Amino acid sequence: MSSSSRTPGLLGDHLTVCFASDDVLWTHKKRRSSIPQEHKLALLQSLATVDGVVMGENLELGLDFQDHFLQLRPDILAVTEDDQYGELKRILCATTGAAYVVLPKTPPKFSPISTTRIVQWIRAPREAPLRVDFAGGWLMCRAFPGPAGWW
Repeated sequence: MSSSSRTPGLLGDHLTVCFASDDVLWTHKKRRSSIPQEHKLALLQSLATVDGVVMGENLELGLDFQDHFLQLRPDILAVTEDDQYGELKRILCATTGAAYVVLPKTPPKFSPISTTRIVQWIRAPREAPLRVDFAGGWLMCRAFPGPAGWW
C-alpha cells in the first residue's frame, strides 16, 4: 500500500507494507509460517524504504489487509503481476478511489522460490549414521588425542 504520489513516475512518498498474520496463513494454507510473524515485522520495519508495517488479520481470502486499507485509505495499492486476487483488490480500490497498480515481479531474472521450499532445502536429514561407542569411544583412542595432559 502506498499513499499520495507527489513525484511523477513514483508510486508515492510513503510506503506501508502489509504481511499476513500466522492465523491468516493457517486458515488459507493449512501450515505454519517458516518465519515467526514478530521476525517478519522486525525485518520489514528495519528496511529504509519502508515507512510503516501492518499485519493483515482479516480472514477473507486475498484481502487480509482490508481493515488496514480501509483505515489508511491509501491513494495507491501496488501488487505484483502474479497476484491471484487482483479482481477482489480492484473492487476494494474502487470503494476508496485508490489506484490499482500492477508491478513486475522483481528481481525478474530469478525464478520465484517459496519459504516452504527454502525450509525443505535446509532441513536436517531424517537419518543420521549410527555411532556406537565401546570402552570409552573415540575419546580413549590415541588416534584422536585431546588436550595435553588429559590422558
